[in-house]
Amino acid sequence: MSSSCIASTHGKSMVPLYQRLTRYSIEISSSHMSPLGWSALSWAIGILLVAPLLTQVAHHLDRGQYQSLILIAATSFGSFFCLLTGFFKTVWVFLFYILFIAASIIIAEAVHTRNLGLMIRGLAAHDSGKHLVLRRRAAASQLSLYCTAIGGIGAALMAAFMYHMLRRTDQLTGLWVVSIFSGLIWFIGICHGLFTNRPSSSSPTTAFEPNFISKLKYSMTIGRYPQAIGSLVAVFLSSFATMCIFTSGTLYAIGGVCIKPVLVLALWILYFLFPLISLPLLHPIQIIIRADAVRMQLLGFIIALFVSGAGFYFKSHRWRAAHIIIIALVQSTANGILYSFGRILLLDASPPGKEGAFAIWYAYIRCMGAMIGFAVASAGPGRAGGSFAAAFLGSFLGIIVLIFGNVSNIGALKAAGHLKGMEDDKRMGEKGEGMSAVADSGESRGRV
Repeated sequence: MSSSCIASTHGKSMVPLYQRLTRYSIEISSSHMSPLGWSALSWAIGILLVAPLLTQVAHHLDRGQYQSLILIAATSFGSFFCLLTGFFKTVWVFLFYILFIAASIIIAEAVHTRNLGLMIRGLAAHDSGKHLVLRRRAAASQLSLYCTAIGGIGAALMAAFMYHMLRRTDQLTGLWVVSIFSGLIWFIGICHGLFTNRPSSSSPTTAFEPNFISKLKYSMTIGRYPQAIGSLVAVFLSSFATMCIFTSGTLYAIGGVCIKPVLVLALWILYFLFPLISLPLLHPIQIIIRADAVRMQLLGFIIALFVSGAGFYFKSHRWRAAHIIIIALVQSTANGILYSFGRILLLDASPPGKEGAFAIWYAYIRCMGAMIGFAVASAGPGRAGGSFAAAFLGSFLGIIVLIFGNVSNIGALKAAGHLKGMEDDKRMGEKGEGMSAVADSGESRGRV
């Protein structure tokens, strides 16, 4: 934290919070870690431990009949550990807390992503050819953009409640209350699983139960689709860049610019709620210019590139609160664009009936990118320039992958088999033209 920040009046109120986050106060064996580093380590362990479980989840999502139970189990599991954490006031419990929460989020997001893929496929089921492409593009972007925008409401409410509780003198108790409240809110999400059941279209086989190797091979089906691999790389880079910008920007606002605590709350509220305006307005523009998921992702990467580049270039300048708020509004739109159209592109590359196997990879890679971005940004909280440079590099690589990585929306739809009707129509048209040519030549010979 800068000396000018400590000397300022409102900066003094932010010193304890910033030092709590960045001080190496957690002792592990002979080394010390900061709470931010401890969170990143727990997050990474959770991602590694959930990997074997995802092979089972992928099979049951696409071949089973109890997808709602998977969603209920993941939600209940995460909610239970949120509630449990509030009753144990010790640092070590956060390892298990973050570990199991990360695993629950990955599974729950995979179920939601699969459900989104089924809805998109159902809305475009009666179309074919170019109409299918346009219909699927419009339906997918509208559903994904509106879901992303509405999700910001919950994040804004939790940010406001967390700010309210941390204003109390006993901040540790306030944190436990936030954890318990989060568990209760998440527990309400079980109702969604109770009333939402989208079973697989294939009937379950009772002759034999696939072993672990068979389920593992099925979860690796995505390896046969290069378009899907390219979209996953873009998802990883976008998740890394956006989380790196958000974390480093928040730490820089607290420890470098030393804005007032109420402005930190305003910054988060605007960041989470502004997509409610920007993303719905973006949908008709996308339809008018006929931009597909790849081009919209390029737009998101370009905005993130601009934000991270500006943060790196002006890292030594004195930022005002207005500058940070403007950057937050722009970056929140980029985050919404990359999140919405990243999963659309992956779902376009997933064959019908295999949305679950592709969704687990999307949720896993996205969570991994966010974890690495958080770890990079929190590793040097006093060196915001390095974090912004890493985000700039991630955004630049994302643009390179989408342009030169042979990733296209039409190519993904064709490889996944969504455009078989278009190919059949094309072949029938060529066959009809050939028969017409034969008939014309026969008529000409008859006249001769």
